[in-house]
Amino acid sequence: MAKSKKEQQEDQEKQQPAQQYDTTFKEWIRQVARYVLPLFLPGVTYEGTLDIEIIRPTMRVDKVFKVIYRGKVCILHLEFESGSDPHILSRLLAYNAVLYHDHQLPVISMIIYPFKTTLAVSPLRVSDGNEDILTFHFLMLPLFAEDAERYVREHIVAMYPVLPVMRGTDHVLMKQVMDELAELYREDEVSLSQQFVWMQLLLERTDTISPREKEKIQEALKMYDSLWNEHPRVQKILAESKAQGLAQGLEQGLEQGLERGLKQGLEQGLERGLEQGLAKGALQNSRKMFINIVKARFPALTELARQEAAKINSPDALDILAQKVVTAPDENIARWLLSASTT
Repeated sequence: MAKSKKEQQEDQEKQQPAQQYDTTFKEWIRQVARYVLPLFLPGVTYEGTLDIEIIRPTMRVDKVFKVIYRGKVCILHLEFESGSDPHILSRLLAYNAVLYHDHQLPVISMIIYPFKTTLAVSPLRVSDGNEDILTFHFLMLPLFAEDAERYVREHIVAMYPVLPVMRGTDHVLMKQVMDELAELYREDEVSLSQQFVWMQLLLERTDTISPREKEKIQEALKMYDSLWNEHPRVQKILAESKAQGLAQGLEQGLEQGLERGLKQGLEQGLERGLEQGLAKGALQNSRKMFINIVKARFPALTELARQEAAKINSPDALDILAQKVVTAPDENIARWLLSASTT
């Protein structure tokens, strides 16, 4: 059954925040892959980034890297999931198979969950009911279960932007992180602003931090508002939000205007139609009564009365003419009255 425009709009609104967070993680991982991939999969050495489409043009993986793992060249595919997707395993399998086909290298697939949600279970087993046709093993990393303090204690700066999604994050820890980043990037405001943009976006979405702690962290971030507001990524989001709001406002205004116009038009049409119907009915009755009166008083003038009545569109005019015909002294006078009524 096709979805209504309202349902389609609600689906789009639900998808937009998830896409925004996915984009944030993709931008972050692209810049720090060399440093964080060994954290995700101990023993991995980053070799390069492979930005390619899978099953063109309908599917695109999040991030793909060429790595060395356990002494062997491999492909490492990371898929960020902001929520629960019932089709994630079939997608992951499709990505894995196509990557293997394209590169002829072992493909390690990993789902990274930034926020609390239902986790997929490895392995995926495809069975015909009697035996397994396919068994697909994949890895998972729930960032929301990671200990933020560990990364700060070990000064793993590459992970600082995603600390807001981890457990143990509070305003004290984040203030320490912000100060450390400000010192590290004191000569590079662009990179510093990028770190805070990622933090702010993830802070809004995460539920691993209490509302009170979020407020305190946001207070600490306010001193960097100028970096936030001037960042191209934020300006793009604001511009898109403004454009979307304007479009939605125009659409809603048009819909409401059309609905109101149709309603008013229908009401007016019904009223006008009723009035016209009643007037037409009254005229038909007056014509019929007029013809009957003439027929009763002067039968020979019945057809003339019918012809003249068809020319008169006013019940009142027919009533006046009927009174004259009834009081006419003879048929000749009555004929003259009928003939003169429309001349």
